[in-house]
Amino acid sequence: MKRLFLALMLLGTTILTATAQNFPIDTARINKAYKVLMSGECTTETEMEFLEAYPTTWLEFYMTYSFMYNEDDNYTMCDMCSEHITTLISLTHINDTILCKKIVNLSIGMQETGECTGVFQSYLINYVLRNDKLVLDYLSKLRKGYQMQFWQFCWSTVTECNWADVFVRLYNRNRLMYPKQMEMSRIAFEYFYDGIYYTRLLPHNEEEYNRKYENRNYRIDFDDYRDADLE
Repeated sequence: MKRLFLALMLLGTTILTATAQNFPIDTARINKAYKVLMSGECTTETEMEFLEAYPTTWLEFYMTYSFMYNEDDNYTMCDMCSEHITTLISLTHINDTILCKKIVNLSIGMQETGECTGVFQSYLINYVLRNDKLVLDYLSKLRKGYQMQFWQFCWSTVTECNWADVFVRLYNRNRLMYPKQMEMSRIAFEYFYDGIYYTRLLPHNEEEYNRKYENRNYRIDFDDYRDADLE
């Protein structure tokens, strides 16, 4: 009997540990913080609670919005992805530098492999356009590899979109003050804008994904943009 009790205790500990490892984000906390903000209670404290509850890394983001299910409200976290991203980008009571750090760190290493990451990429690029000096100042303090990973995600294209005009605008606006940053951004644009195909993180679901994007026809000739607008 004692051995059985110990075995059950060990099994319970293993399950709890595995759950904690697989689902690092407290979805109840982030949804509660979101509801508080949606009720109109927008203060430094309530916005900071949402910011701290929100995923900090690409892996946390992926695991939160790809798998997790909220039993209390009967919806998947994917259903809330766009609303949560909109809220994150729109926080107004948080110090600009703190919010920028959160957004940039979340973007590093991210892959545009699905609906949620595509939504985040769109919001991210618009955020960079509105806060380019802030973003570039923070990026300049990071290792070069992290900086490149950030720009890779910004300019990678899996779904049909047109970031080329945005890139040209951002490049020309900042190439004199931030020459190293803009050169790195240019390299990432050249190689990742319609230059990479991210395989699915769950490869057994890849067949449907391939059918969706196999007929893309929106290649951009980078040399045309470089010759006409960048030099």
